[in-house]
Amino acid sequence: MRLFLLALRNLGRNRRRTLIALGTVAFGSLAIVFLQGFVNGFVRMGIEASVLSRVGAIQIHRKGYFGADEPLKLNFHEDPKLVAMLSAVPGVTAVTPRITFDGLVSNGSDSAIFMATAIDPVREYEVCPLRRTNVARGSKPLGPGRDDLALIGQTLAESLGGKIGSTLVMQGASPNKGSTNALDVEVVGFLPTRTPVESKRMATVSLALAQDLLHMQGQITEYVVGVSDLARVDEVAERVRSAVPKDFEITTWHDVDPITRDRTNVLRWVLGFVALVLFLLVATGIVNTMLMSVYERVREIGTMLAVGVRRRQVMMLFLWEALGLGFLGSFVGVSLGVALIGWLGHRGITIRPPNSDASTMFPHVSATFLGLVVAFGLIGTIVSALYPSRKAAKLRPVEALRAT
Repeated sequence: MRLFLLALRNLGRNRRRTLIALGTVAFGSLAIVFLQGFVNGFVRMGIEASVLSRVGAIQIHRKGYFGADEPLKLNFHEDPKLVAMLSAVPGVTAVTPRITFDGLVSNGSDSAIFMATAIDPVREYEVCPLRRTNVARGSKPLGPGRDDLALIGQTLAESLGGKIGSTLVMQGASPNKGSTNALDVEVVGFLPTRTPVESKRMATVSLALAQDLLHMQGQITEYVVGVSDLARVDEVAERVRSAVPKDFEITTWHDVDPITRDRTNVLRWVLGFVALVLFLLVATGIVNTMLMSVYERVREIGTMLAVGVRRRQVMMLFLWEALGLGFLGSFVGVSLGVALIGWLGHRGITIRPPNSDASTMFPHVSATFLGLVVAFGLIGTIVSALYPSRKAAKLRPVEALRAT
C-alpha cells in the first residue's frame, strides 16, 4: 500500500510529463471507443438494411433451390405443423411464408422485367420488422385488406410512367400449368433506392396476389425464420436443421447476403488493425515517459537501494506508477468516448450514398467493450513499463549515487 501511495505522489512530481502520458493513453482509449462506436453503427445499419428489412435471419427451401434453372418448380405446400414445429425451436421468434419469382410488368404499351418477393403482410413484419419502414418517403408498406397492391423500385416505375396510385399489369408464368397469367396491380409506393438492381428490378407484392398470378394456391417457395439474437443465428440454424425434414435445406443471412457479411468482417478487421496501431503509439509514449522518469531519478533510486529497499520493490514502484497512468488515462478516454458516442447515437448520422436514399447510422458501444478498453489500457501501460522498471531495479547503488 505504501508503494502505491508513493507511486501516486511521484506522478505529481513532474506534472507536465505525467499529463503528456495521460493524454497519450486517453487519446488511444478515446479513439478506440469512437471507432468501435462507428463500426457498431455501420454493422447494425447494414444488418438492418438487409436482414431485418429484406432477407430474414434463416431461410428454408427445398433442396436444390439455389442454383436451380426453374426454382419456382421447387415449391411446397404451406404446412401449419411445420410452422408450429419451427416456432417451438429455442431462439425462434416467428415464421413467415414467401414466394420469390420474376416476370414482366407493363403499362399497356411498354414492359420491363421484374423480380418480386411475395410476403404475408401480417406475419412478414414479425420476422422482418423493419420491412414495414423499408419504403421510400411518401410510400406506404403493404398491409392486410387488399391483395392487389405492389411496391416497386423507383427507376422501374419511372421507366413505365408509374406513379403512386397508378395501375400496372404484372405477368408471370405458372410452374404448375406452364401458362402465363396477368393481373392488375396498384402501385402503393416505391422501394428505397439502395442499389441499382433494387431500384430497376425489384418489387414487393402480397403472397395472395402471387399465388393467384402463378396458380400456386396454398404453395410457397420458402419459409423465413426470425431469431431473438442475430449473433447466435448459426446456433438456431443448427436446431432448425434437426427439426425439419431432410428434403429441406437451411441457410442463414450469411449465406444469402455475403456482401453484408463480408463488409461486416472487413470493418472488424480494420478496427483491429487501427487498435494495434494505437496500442503501439500508446506503448511508445509510456516507455518514453517511464524511461525519462528513471533517468531523472537515478540518484533517488540509488539512495533507495543503499538504505535497503529491495530491487523488486523498486521495480514495483515504477509498475504502480504505470498502473496509475493506465487507469486514469483509459478512464478519462473512455468517459469522453462514451459521451461523444452517446451524443452522436442520440442524434444519428445521416449517410447519403451516391444515387441512393439516405440512411441514418446510430453509433453505439457496449458496457463490456468499455471494460475491455480500460483493461487494455491497464495491461498496455504495465507491459510498456516492464523494461524501464527492470532497468531501474538493476541500477547499482554506488554508480547511481555518483550520477549527476
